[in-house]
Amino acid sequence: MRRNARARILAGVVGLAVLVGVGSSPAVQMTDAAFTDSEYAAGSFTAATLAKPVVTSCTVTSFLGTFTGFTITWTSPYPKVQQRFSINNVVVDNNANVTQTGSGPYTFSSTISSGVLNTLLGSLLGSTNAVKVEATYSGTSWASAPATRSLSVGGLLGLGGNNTCT
Repeated sequence: MRRNARARILAGVVGLAVLVGVGSSPAVQMTDAAFTDSEYAAGSFTAATLAKPVVTSCTVTSFLGTFTGFTITWTSPYPKVQQRFSINNVVVDNNANVTQTGSGPYTFSSTISSGVLNTLLGSLLGSTNAVKVEATYSGTSWASAPATRSLSVGGLLGLGGNNTCT
């Protein structure tokens, strides 16, 4: 029994010492962190851009005033894999519809028939359509500023207006 009594007394003394120690310790001081380091860096840079393609011609073909297709030709310093050709924001398949000549700068040409346009966009009779070509950087969403033309398709026999690409 003496052992238990000694252990209790010792535990009481240790507990009392801890309470006295905690009670007599100073309060935690509030601090204000101040970061006054005056170092800084400066510099300039220029973002890379892709050269805008240049449309050299856009011609419409008609038969008795009825739209049969159009041909667009453009130049660009980038190869065919980096060209995006679209009509009303519908991308035209470059492999099937665009030819490339030259070794840089390259010349591209595409002849699109009314049948291909009907497949891509539906009937174009009496409509104005945005045609654009732009250079892209493969594997990214980077694109140059577009070179644009407006393709106007009249009605049957030209009754809905002239067929033009301007």
